[in-house]
Amino acid sequence: MKLGRFAILMIGILICVGFLSWGIFYQMMPNNKEIAMLEKATADNKDQAALMPKAKMRREEAVKMVEAKAAEWAKTVALRTPNTSVRDGGIDLSIDPWQLMVETPRFRNAIQQAVNTQVKKGGVKVVNGPAVPLVDTTQPANQLLASFFNYPAIPFPVVIFDFGTVTVQGTYKQIMDNVRAYKTMPHYLAVADGLRIDGTSPNLTGTYNLTIVGFIRAKKIAPAVNEGAAAAATGGFGGAGGFPGGPGGPGGFGGPGGAGRGAGARGGGNGPSMSKAQAGS
Repeated sequence: MKLGRFAILMIGILICVGFLSWGIFYQMMPNNKEIAMLEKATADNKDQAALMPKAKMRREEAVKMVEAKAAEWAKTVALRTPNTSVRDGGIDLSIDPWQLMVETPRFRNAIQQAVNTQVKKGGVKVVNGPAVPLVDTTQPANQLLASFFNYPAIPFPVVIFDFGTVTVQGTYKQIMDNVRAYKTMPHYLAVADGLRIDGTSPNLTGTYNLTIVGFIRAKKIAPAVNEGAAAAATGGFGGAGGFPGGPGGPGGFGGPGGAGRGAGARGGGNGPSMSKAQAGS
């Protein structure tokens, strides 16, 4: 059977369409999709590459902020925390609890002396001043960290004294200078708030609430000891004298092993007592 020209033409067209379809669906379309995927991956990589300098900058800024805060805290530690030596008015918590029972009353006396100096800043006369609580040297040695240094109730050793109301007399400037001076109290963080000023200028009376906090530097804390073993002698130390009107009456406290705490008792042992005249000097 002889095919006509039209049939031959149609067959040729169909063959061309078949090859064209094969080329489109099996070659061109997959290649286009792959090209599109490659172009998208390239664009994403470029975006990530553009973000890398910004991420690096943010990291560098974060590192600088951390270093700045660390440097700031280092200054605070150096200037606003007690020393680590009793000779320098501080305390070392790495010593065993029995020796700590001996050293802590001395540390308490050093705190009282620092408070005595600070409360007279500005040239005011102290009417009712703060008195640091005595150390109970009759308690078990292993309880001293908890009772005086608030550890481990607080995750780090710290002394906290809420002295209540302090009363001073002087001019307006003297009283304001006295209150502002607590911001720079050496070795401790002090907060004086609730200031009230009464009287007729220039003879004014200022009252305020005072709280003092001392963060104790300690790379290690000595473990508990066997209370049944023979302990070193822990004779009491007299307390540094408080101020008139403070707990214990005029003349301050008598420490354990010294005079009693009753009204009018004088500070005993090696802690200096401050008379009313001295407090106002």
